[in-house]
Amino acid sequence: MFEMIFHFLKEMGAAGLFMGTALEASSVPFPGALVILIYGFLLKPNLLETLLLALAVSAVYTIFSYVPYVIGYKLESKMKEKFSEKKVEKTKRGFKKYGEWSIALSRPLGIGNYVSYAAGMSKVNRWKFGGLTFIGIFPLAVAMLFLGRLGEVKTVNHVLQASQNYILAGAGVLLVCCLLYKFVYKKRTAS
Repeated sequence: MFEMIFHFLKEMGAAGLFMGTALEASSVPFPGALVILIYGFLLKPNLLETLLLALAVSAVYTIFSYVPYVIGYKLESKMKEKFSEKKVEKTKRGFKKYGEWSIALSRPLGIGNYVSYAAGMSKVNRWKFGGLTFIGIFPLAVAMLFLGRLGEVKTVNHVLQASQNYILAGAGVLLVCCLLYKFVYKKRTAS
């Protein structure tokens, strides 16, 4: 199966790299980082080519990340219909105060694409959104191309999947701890 994917991507050329990146950025569940990794293996780019490819991949990713951003932007008024306007405004203020850098920081993780919806709903400045998206995806693109060039694609893919599982598990534990603190500890201190 792995060889068939390699052959297909090799036949696609650079268009396959950009299409895979565009799909992931558009919030389609697609392993864009793995595609970048495979292209690093297939193309074996030197340092300058790696940087140029990473710039191109980051630009494509940034452009297509506006798809979920615009959807979130348009859905903001629908959210006010479903939830109280006070809750929607509180969420938007919280995202603006603490969350704008989450646009960049979440890009290497699997949840980065979905932050685009929250950024759109929070009416984050479109230029700031694009800049933070580019800042977040560029290092990942460089790393994936470089690691792919090393040739251990299967090993790197396994490590990426395992680390993402640990990160998501850690985030889940953190969420549970925060909820416990909010509902258990705060209720005891309020009594």
